[in-house]
Amino acid sequence: MGEPCGRRRPLHPQLLTLLLIAAGSVGAQLQPVSGVRGRSVLLSPALPYSSEVKTAEWYFRGSTRKKIRVAEFGPEGFERPDPHDRFKQRLEMPNATALRIGGLELGDSGIYRVLIKYNSTTEVEDQDFNLSVYDPVPTPQIQTQLLSRSPQGCNVTLNCSLPPPAIAQTSWHLDKTSGTLWGHSGDGQTLWLTIPPDALDATYTCVARSPAEEQSSSISLSALCQIEGGRQRWAICLGVLAAIAGPLSVLCYLRRRRRRRKADEGAPGVAEEPQYAQVPRRGPAKEDEAPPQPSAPLRTIYSEVGAGTHSLAQPQA
Repeated sequence: MGEPCGRRRPLHPQLLTLLLIAAGSVGAQLQPVSGVRGRSVLLSPALPYSSEVKTAEWYFRGSTRKKIRVAEFGPEGFERPDPHDRFKQRLEMPNATALRIGGLELGDSGIYRVLIKYNSTTEVEDQDFNLSVYDPVPTPQIQTQLLSRSPQGCNVTLNCSLPPPAIAQTSWHLDKTSGTLWGHSGDGQTLWLTIPPDALDATYTCVARSPAEEQSSSISLSALCQIEGGRQRWAICLGVLAAIAGPLSVLCYLRRRRRRRKADEGAPGVAEEPQYAQVPRRGPAKEDEAPPQPSAPLRTIYSEVGAGTHSLAQPQA
């Protein structure tokens, strides 16, 4: 006997799951999620019921458009249907429904769907997440150039750049409303500024951002203008000192050389000083004694005095 036409058979749980997956994202709101390569991301569905979760199954569909079941939570806890898939040991479920992906790779971008069943109802909750993985954003680098500096203000150029091959949008932000903007390049990297003296305490910040994160660098215009101006003043002072010290050093060298020459020319030679000597008294010569031979005159004080008016006397025999 056949069954009544109005009677419906309950769908098998596995068949119901397959039908829900085949339905794609119809009726499910896609939640965008951004992640950074090398870091982790948590996909946490919103639970409409406060009752206890019975089971939760996570599916992934990447660039190949092939759906694979990557994780599930059931009576025995967290399980991995295929521990050798592309995620390997990078997946975990910190609770009954949330999925954490660690060590993100660019290939992890795709659609993640979770099917949740509750103990108190036969309804199946499905939520979809669209994960996009981006490269890390490096800290932007600021190059400065002082165009001019005067009592009326400071003119500078600020350029914000990222080390290659980083790709991110850059923009400038001012913490205070001060300064007059000369121009702003269309790429958001270069600023031409003229800053009055009463606005030198302003700080400009370059922000580099991707949909997943942002990095920033700041610079104080007060420090820039004062340091650069101080360098100019020091350069001028050093130039003046060099212009003065050069001739002075040459002059001092010539004076020392002249003094040394005069000292060498005026120094007297070493002369033999007159000595006091005793003239021995000689008695009368004996008959058999030979007469003494003349010898070199002995220079004494007395002989030197007498030399002024008389010639040196020869010793007598």
